[in-house]
Amino acid sequence: MQSLAAEPVQAAATEYTAVTNAGGYYTIANLPAGKYSVSAALTGYSITPISRTVTLPPDATGVNFTAAGGGSVAGMIPIPAGPFQMGCDSGNPNEPYDCYSNELPMHTVTLSGYYIDKYEVTNARYQACVDAGACTAPHSSRSSTRDSYYGNPTYANYPVIYVDWYQADAFCAWEGKRLPTEAEWEKAARGANSTRVYPWGDAAPTCDLVNGYVNVDGSWKYCVGDTAAVGSYPAGASPYGVMDLSGNVWEWANDWYASGYYSISPGSNPPGPETGSSRVVRGGSWSVDWDLRAANRLDGYPGGGYSDVGFRCARSQ
Repeated sequence: MQSLAAEPVQAAATEYTAVTNAGGYYTIANLPAGKYSVSAALTGYSITPISRTVTLPPDATGVNFTAAGGGSVAGMIPIPAGPFQMGCDSGNPNEPYDCYSNELPMHTVTLSGYYIDKYEVTNARYQACVDAGACTAPHSSRSSTRDSYYGNPTYANYPVIYVDWYQADAFCAWEGKRLPTEAEWEKAARGANSTRVYPWGDAAPTCDLVNGYVNVDGSWKYCVGDTAAVGSYPAGASPYGVMDLSGNVWEWANDWYASGYYSISPGSNPPGPETGSSRVVRGGSWSVDWDLRAANRLDGYPGGGYSDVGFRCARSQ
């Protein structure tokens, strides 16, 4: 829920349109006596009430509206409805490794339209949920090489880590969103009707494209050796412009994990297995190489927080 209210500004006419500040407030001051109709709008939300009538004087105090519903799409990328190719293409000569059995077979999946966060959820964004009392703090406040990470302003724009699946799910719900399904995650990474190996294409990973563990002139090296600020690798964006879907941190998906799910999954909007003991994580992290591929699948204990696992949110269109 979000509250929209008023906050003072000069208005010379009885009809006035303005954008609220980040807190959802705007004020119109010094209005002549009379009767006014006030309304509010917020993309992705329904507003209650539709409008309010204010008489001046004596109604000189704030007029409040409540925004509820699907959540804001600010900071999200629209992914159009339609088919895409999911899984590993064992016949693609650009695949640097043999496909893992849990990535087979490559198959066509059709999805409804949805939105997905452009960036991984940051420490600052997650802390706002904790401060609001809707989320619990990560399992640890450090990162792999930093004793002070979560809560440290230096790393406010870095991906939150040590957040388990349940915490990620609660955060997305707080923002009026949800975790993406595994299929939604992969389409956002790969694009429609593409068998590309990585979000950026088929070219091998480099430290210009991804925060991972990469081969540089025959030697393997960590690009950072820990997390990087979200959006630091724009050249590695997906076809839709989604950032960091490869590397930086693994990302929780909504689905339960089953290694053979592709052999039985529906061709339209697959929801994942009905039950399971672990949840899907996708995308690889700063510490891996072959797992940076768009088709790669891994799983994690949903109650565990990890130094290289974060998340992003989605919502239906």
